Amino acid sequence: MQILSKMVILALALAAVFPSASAPAQAPKIPEAWLDGATDWPKPDWMSLTAKRLEKAKRVRKPGPEIELLHVRAADLLERAASTTDNRFRFERLIGAVNSLLDAADRIAWARKAERTPQEKDFWGAGFVLQGCYFRVRQAPYFAALTKDSQSEQVVTLARILYQRGRSAYDAREYQRARFLGDASSLLVFALECIAQAAIPDPHIYP
Repeated sequence: MQILSKMVILALALAAVFPSASAPAQAPKIPEAWLDGATDWPKPDWMSLTAKRLEKAKRVRKPGPEIELLHVRAADLLERAASTTDNRFRFERLIGAVNSLLDAADRIAWARKAERTPQEKDFWGAGFVLQGCYFRVRQAPYFAALTKDSQSEQVVTLARILYQRGRSAYDAREYQRARFLGDASSLLVFALECIAQAAIPDPHIYP
């Protein structure tokens, strides 16, 4: 009798710990915000957002000739983007180029404010960044030729200058400044790549 009682108690304990497989697990409740699906989320107005960003960037005091050049190029590309809203691929590539130019301008401004004293840390990190930027800058003339835009050569020249400044900063152990300048050079090449893609006559990417 005692053995039977113990077996009953053990069976009840196991049932409490391991629920019956026949009882389906209750599905987690989905929040109301997920019900419509990702496709129904409102899309950002990239034209408006990028225009506001450009106007804010232009209000910076004493930007210098390099940043002013990037702002002028960004304004030209934004105007081109406004006339290509019927072609989603071309529009997105031009907006990407504008934002990349503005990102590069930010890095140039940050490099000016970066510490100019030798640093002990980030020797390897900054070195790997500059290594990637070197190969990226080597691609700049190729993308510039595909843009069919004579002003692209100015961007190529600036990308090379910024990379060389980054190398000089790295040699001086100014690793944070080296990163900023290297990033700026790479961002300029990405802008050229976007412009080159936008110059494709009829990409047939989107319906």
